Amino acid sequence: MSRSSPVPRDADALSRPALAAGRPESAVDMWLGQQLRQLRKQHGRSLADVAQACAMSVGLLSQIERGLSSASVKTLHQLAREFGVSVNALLRNAEHTEGEDGGRVARAGTHRYIDLREKGIVKEMYTPPACRSMDLCRATIEPGGSTGNELFVTGQGEQIGVVLKGTLELWVGDRVVLLKEGDSFCYASSTPRRWRNPGLQATEVIWAISNINQAAGDVTQPPP
Repeated sequence: MSRSSPVPRDADALSRPALAAGRPESAVDMWLGQQLRQLRKQHGRSLADVAQACAMSVGLLSQIERGLSSASVKTLHQLAREFGVSVNALLRNAEHTEGEDGGRVARAGTHRYIDLREKGIVKEMYTPPACRSMDLCRATIEPGGSTGNELFVTGQGEQIGVVLKGTLELWVGDRVVLLKEGDSFCYASSTPRRWRNPGLQATEVIWAISNINQAAGDVTQPPP
């Protein structure tokens, strides 16, 4: 990192040995990094924005999100505070095994959760640890739960979903559509959008998301 950078590096990272390019430190680091990335994207924050707020380099935050570097206790507390979650919740959801077949299989009961109860949303992430270019998740949205009143975008790629249960009100650009059980939908991740559950019962939606930015190091935002 250049000495002229205005963002200081995490001092704890200086003592850690360099990693082989593209090789995660551990399954826990990979799970934790993916959860942090999802939280950042759900909050509509860029890597640079969060890195500056937490006084670390963009490169270090990117490595943590990709599981290529372990976050220090201090860094975990900073990131948890920035996203409004507890460190215990982050660590609890990161406690997963390597999975089977080199991380290409994730068994029932080992999936991580992203808890956004303040928005009325809980996501179960089905993506096996070895998958880097796509995400698969089930979102459970409580009545009135939503992504907020502002449209948001999440970089490149595409997203496709199907409503398993309940109803989903989806705004895409200047259009709004009410989706019911069995309806499917898709949109480009660069399309401004927002969504909410307008019904009286919980809504469940399966989302598949292509992560073009993740394969390139990610400099923007996604999921749903």
